[in-house]
Amino acid sequence: MRARMLSAVPTGVLTVSVLLGTLVAPGAVAAAAPARPATGGTAVRSPGGAPAAVLPAPLRAVRATGPAPRTALADPAVRAEADRLMELTYRQFAAARHTPPFNWTTDGCSVPAGLLPYSKVFRPACVQHDFGYRNYGGNHELKLDPTRATKNWIDGRFRTEMRRICDDRYSAAGRHRNCRRAADTYYAGVRIGGDKAFF
Repeated sequence: MRARMLSAVPTGVLTVSVLLGTLVAPGAVAAAAPARPATGGTAVRSPGGAPAAVLPAPLRAVRATGPAPRTALADPAVRAEADRLMELTYRQFAAARHTPPFNWTTDGCSVPAGLLPYSKVFRPACVQHDFGYRNYGGNHELKLDPTRATKNWIDGRFRTEMRRICDDRYSAAGRHRNCRRAADTYYAGVRIGGDKAFF
């Protein structure tokens, strides 16, 4: 009966998470574990014929609804190290070793109109901001936490480090004030226009 019910579900409609015993949408990454039939369970095979997961006996086939999660949960040690790197000051971050599995690529600072000189001034903060987007965001490999709250945190760290650069670099009141205004403009740019790069 259960085997007939599962065979009626179109291919690709569902995948079974081995560890959680729940249905997840196509494209979601199931936790890596050997597929062992549970007592009274039914093995489900992938399109290539290899065992993909096991359906416990009481589990019913249900069409998945809503957006699929993009990845399995991040390794806690990788997430903790990414968080540590993001909390460094711009100087500490610049001195950090570029270790895997992180994406360390950068394109420097995108320049808001009229603020070209600050693309060099703020470069260290921009590099750290790129690290945040490229490791937490949804457009790159790790996808540590592609959520609105995380984007806001990364953008906030960007503003903090730009302000720190202004404090470290300019002692004259007028130049310091101009730098802080430029920092606020750069920050507004990523808050308003950064979604496409992050999500």
